[in-house]
Parts: sequence; C-alpha cells; structure tokens
Amino acid sequence: MSDKLEELEVTLGGKLERVDARVVPGTDGASTREAIYFSDDGRNKFRKQFKNITCFTEPPNATCGGINEAGCDVTPPDGPLFHAAIYHGDLSGWRKDMEEGARGLGLLLARIEGDQFVISDGRSFPLSECKIEFT
Repeated sequence: MSDKLEELEVTLGGKLERVDARVVPGTDGASTREAIYFSDDGRNKFRKQFKNITCFTEPPNATCGGINEAGCDVTPPDGPLFHAAIYHGDLSGWRKDMEEGARGLGLLLARIEGDQFVISDGRSFPLSECKIEFT
C-alpha cells in the first residue's frame, strides 16, 4: 500500500497528509505563513463566512500571496467555534485584512501562541482543553 501511496505522491508532485499525522494550523512554527482563526458567525455556511471575511477589505491591504481555509476547527471550552485559515506572502497585509474583516463583521480572531489558544477578546486557553476537529 505504501508503494502505491508513494507512487501517487510522485505523480501529484507532493506529499499527501496522513489522517493520523494532521497538525493543528499555527503549531508548526513555519515563518513563511501564518495561521489565523475566525469565529463562526452562527448564520452562514463556512464558504460564505470565509468569503465574507477574506474579501471584506476593498481594496485589499495584502499585495501578494494568498489565503486559504486550513481544514481545522477549534472550539475553546466556553466557545465559540473558530475556523482556521492560513495566509502567505504579504503577512502584514493579510493580517490587517483579516483584522479589518473581523472588526467589520463583528467576529473574533484567534491565534496559537505556544500551547495557548489566544482570542482577540483577551481570553486564552490551553490548546489541550479545546475541541479540535479536522474538516
């Protein structure tokens, strides 16, 4: 089986992420990208929420790079649900776009610092106490 998986990875030109080896976005220490979490609005499906927050700023502050959903949700002990996004390129521009979008939409942002899930309203929780779900 692993030979077929390796063959598929060669064909696709990259490694496939194993389900049992998933990494919570923001915990890998990568310096060329950042993970940010935005709170669920409780009204819209994820795709619409992602578009609303990432396209809120017009014109955008980010001048290069991109942002994509990261397939991970985190829920602190007393909520709410947060969705992960990862951006690269103009890190400060993307960060500013997400901050302005969250402010304009009335959403919270969060990030991972060490082993803590830090929310923009000042709360902080050990990541081990949060519910983590890969989507």
